[in-house]
Amino acid sequence: MIDLEVCVHSISEPMVFTSVCAARLGGAKRIELCANMSEDGLTPPAAHIESAKEAFDSFNGLLVMIRPTAYDFYYDNQIIKQMEQQILTAANAGADGVVFGVLDPITGGIHKEKCRRLIAIAKERGLSTTFHRAFDAVPNWQQALNDVVALGIDRVLSSGTPWGTKQTALHGLKQLSQMLQHLQGHLELVVGGGVSIENVAEISEYLSRVNPCFSLHAYSAVLESALVSKEKVSQLIGWQTCTPQRSSLD
Repeated sequence: MIDLEVCVHSISEPMVFTSVCAARLGGAKRIELCANMSEDGLTPPAAHIESAKEAFDSFNGLLVMIRPTAYDFYYDNQIIKQMEQQILTAANAGADGVVFGVLDPITGGIHKEKCRRLIAIAKERGLSTTFHRAFDAVPNWQQALNDVVALGIDRVLSSGTPWGTKQTALHGLKQLSQMLQHLQGHLELVVGGGVSIENVAEISEYLSRVNPCFSLHAYSAVLESALVSKEKVSQLIGWQTCTPQRSSLD
């Protein structure tokens, strides 16, 4: 069974609670809580994290976005200190993991020193770590994968397409399959970017032939009137009980 991670927009405490409950009841394995989705996700307030944790009940899969500013992924030491504090706040509010990404403004690749600082804070508090779609902005994905594996990050989120192009994971299948081959199970690849009920079978079946060490990430495909729909989450997971289809990319 391929796990599904659902992104929940942190708008208000009641909406967070309702959406997280719906995602959990629909069968989501993990939640990624993000504020300001119009800016591709920023750090949510502590009160919203607490509400999400209450809704997710005893499930160990509440991930919190750690991103204080929008537009790019290049952060000075002052912002890194802010991110370190946000990780501590998330841990105190009940998070099980954090999601972040820091790039080097000179090379464009992973900023290993600054990421190492964030990972250390997270690990001290027992939090899992995910490198978010800043990964799709790096110029050399092979080197970037080597770096995140060496850093000890648990998961990396990618669509397999360049950041900012608005292409979906369906367009990035060939690179995603190459990434799975390169990783050889050293960490979990989270496939996100336009995953929907219309393409989930094709994406999953194509990648499963390479390596089953991946999960799926969905946002807009499971929304109904700005809230997560339990039925849509269930439907997105339920394709796995249907008759397999062959990928058009074979």
